[in-house]
Amino acid sequence: MASNTARRPVDIYIVGLGIRNVQQITREAEQAIQLSKKVFTVHAGFGLDEFLKTLCPDVRSLVGKYEEGGDRLRTYRAMAAEVLNAALDDSPVCFASYGHPKIYVYPTNLIEKAAPLLGLTVRVLPGISALDTILADLGLDPGPNGLQMYEATDLLARERPLQPDVPCLLWQVSAVESAMYSTKRGNAERYRRLQDFLVRTYPPGHQLTMVLSPTYALLEPLKETFPVGELAERLARGLQIGTLYIPPTHERAISNPDLLREAFEAEHLDRITTAS
Repeated sequence: MASNTARRPVDIYIVGLGIRNVQQITREAEQAIQLSKKVFTVHAGFGLDEFLKTLCPDVRSLVGKYEEGGDRLRTYRAMAAEVLNAALDDSPVCFASYGHPKIYVYPTNLIEKAAPLLGLTVRVLPGISALDTILADLGLDPGPNGLQMYEATDLLARERPLQPDVPCLLWQVSAVESAMYSTKRGNAERYRRLQDFLVRTYPPGHQLTMVLSPTYALLEPLKETFPVGELAERLARGLQIGTLYIPPTHERAISNPDLLREAFEAEHLDRITTAS
């Protein structure tokens, strides 16, 4: 039975705007924006706000809340507070972020936690994320070998174990080791600890790729490939914004050949499915 909360009108829509500008906004997100009285945005797409204003005239960017050297968590709280206050004043409103609103978009989490305490309902709608575009840009299918992914600073802080036979994506490498917002480029020292951590698992000559998906249809993805043992120096002078892809060093051997054999046998399927 559906809950009463599920039937309540939505006060705050949270939507993803995709990576490739206007082209990746879903119909579902467009409908949510059209239903909203105000739209608050966090993105860097050229001309995107102008398009959103054709769906909802009142579009307000929250990007200006970032301050050089400022605490990003404080900025995210200010963003969430503005959206929540607007919803209390005159709902529904919409928070529209780049990519997918649940993938490294912390204001979404803050809004979701605070809204029930204020008697507000929230609906989160998916968007095309950087993960989706990176899989296409790299030609990577996570089906055969799986996929591990971590935020770079969290990886170091918790010293999470890496599996060298599983493809790996490291997010927010450009912001590693700092919770403060900055537009300044990192130097080699910023990435030295990450390099040292990775060479515990991967040979120094193992090739990594920094990849940045294009934000416009006519552009190609940016990719820079280099050995893990040169990570600090290469990032210091090369591509810093993007996601670090670490391919597997080897393929794990089959440990249960009987299971694999049975997976291709009709008789086994009959045994593990309900008889008609």
